[in-house]
Amino acid sequence: MLRCAFAVAFIFGLLVGARGQEARVAEPNKAPSLQPILEALDKAKLSGSLVFSGRCDLRECKPFRPTSECFPDFPQFRARATSEGSPLQTLREIFADDPAMQVMQESDGTIRMIETGVPTDLLNIRIRDIVFEGYGHSAVYNPNAALNFILSAPEVVAFMKLHDIGWPFAGEAAPGNPGAWPPDLPHISGSLDNVTLSEALDRVLKTFPGVWVYENCPRSDKKNRVVYFRFFHLRKIGSGVPLVDE
Repeated sequence: MLRCAFAVAFIFGLLVGARGQEARVAEPNKAPSLQPILEALDKAKLSGSLVFSGRCDLRECKPFRPTSECFPDFPQFRARATSEGSPLQTLREIFADDPAMQVMQESDGTIRMIETGVPTDLLNIRIRDIVFEGYGHSAVYNPNAALNFILSAPEVVAFMKLHDIGWPFAGEAAPGNPGAWPPDLPHISGSLDNVTLSEALDRVLKTFPGVWVYENCPRSDKKNRVVYFRFFHLRKIGSGVPLVDE
């Protein structure tokens, strides 16, 4: 009888755990909007980064397109804060339901939202040189186009190959700069030298304030790990396409 009761309790525990995990990852591309996070940062004229673990189930995602189809399975967060406070306090309240999420602020004001235990080895890769020009132009007018230049750096490509890390959009064409772009639009030009991958992402935020996202995912059927990178931005750029869905 005792053995039977133990078995029932064990199965019940598994089901509860599974339901908790299901709540986290059941619908990876149906995540809540990043609007409250971006609004909190924008109000204080700050930017930040969001680093977390997930499963990168982006089979239906259209690369580099700013739609909800490309949302990863974000960590759990509240729709908005209920009290007024500093950006750091506001974001800590937004993530209060996720004890694994640490929210910190650096001396320059940048807000770091980092889930405990996420490997950051890739973010620390040092890149010798990144040149922001291409597609027939001497500048890049889209943050996710800039991302493609960063992740195409030889040091990043070599590290990902050595460690069997996949990136869903590898080899895909990032949004280009078709036609003539008004020179007064936000853009990145020139080069970055001797920077880590995360430092390069931070540099893009200086031109396109918002959040860069890094999702680390477990082994897939083809790769040891899969990673997802993307910039999210409140403002409209280029032809007026928003980089964040409401």
